[in-house]
Amino acid sequence: MKPRGPIQLAPREIVYEAGVLANAQATVCITLYNYAAFVIEALESVYAQTLRPLGVVVVDDASRDDGAARVERWMRSYGDRFAGVRLARHVENAGLARARNGAIDLAESPYVMVLDADNLLYPRCTLRLIESLEGSPYAFAYSILERFGEHRGLMGTTAWDPEHLKLENYVDARAMLRKSTWERHGGYERMQTGGGEDYDFWCKCVEADLDGLLVPEILARYRVHGVSMLAKGPIATGHAAGAPAGAAHVGATHEE
Repeated sequence: MKPRGPIQLAPREIVYEAGVLANAQATVCITLYNYAAFVIEALESVYAQTLRPLGVVVVDDASRDDGAARVERWMRSYGDRFAGVRLARHVENAGLARARNGAIDLAESPYVMVLDADNLLYPRCTLRLIESLEGSPYAFAYSILERFGEHRGLMGTTAWDPEHLKLENYVDARAMLRKSTWERHGGYERMQTGGGEDYDFWCKCVEADLDGLLVPEILARYRVHGVSMLAKGPIATGHAAGAPAGAAHVGATHEE
């Protein structure tokens, strides 16, 4: 396995914080870029989680809209439901990988979950995924997703299988992850192919002989719209057309 460099982060400023994130059992890490129209609905789905204590971190990747201002107002109004909340803003746009890394870096809990600002969680999502991880050897857990919006259906129904991952990316970023796994394996890296950051990270898990667990329940919703990852291309969404990039990555670096 190739050595990993330092985790890719970007200069940022803290816009708002309250509470004590270290008291959270898990933190939902939301990345925000020009999704002001969706982010409050995402936050409200986090607010409705049955898991307590829970933290929320939002990193705004230098959006051109007022999403960060909306998040700040929401946190000031509803932040006391959480163990802690934190809003940060990148000094300049740094891309998806650094935004995700920045959000996870600011979390202080043993478990973290990436949530894109246009997607939603069902109330039992975080609790069920943590229950499946505690006392287990798994590095992360994910669930079935319900597509809504421009397309409807299910995704993420395939159980973890490293050989299958060589063919396609079928695991969405919205998984419950041990933060130590992210730290040890270099976090997300910027990719030339849009949406490939998630695929790359799961490939790192394969290289490290880490296993994930599918919780066979519909615990979250994936919004399909004109600029969502599912609408952009195969690597982000788990279609076999993305196979060459994944196979090359795993085949070149994974120790059998």
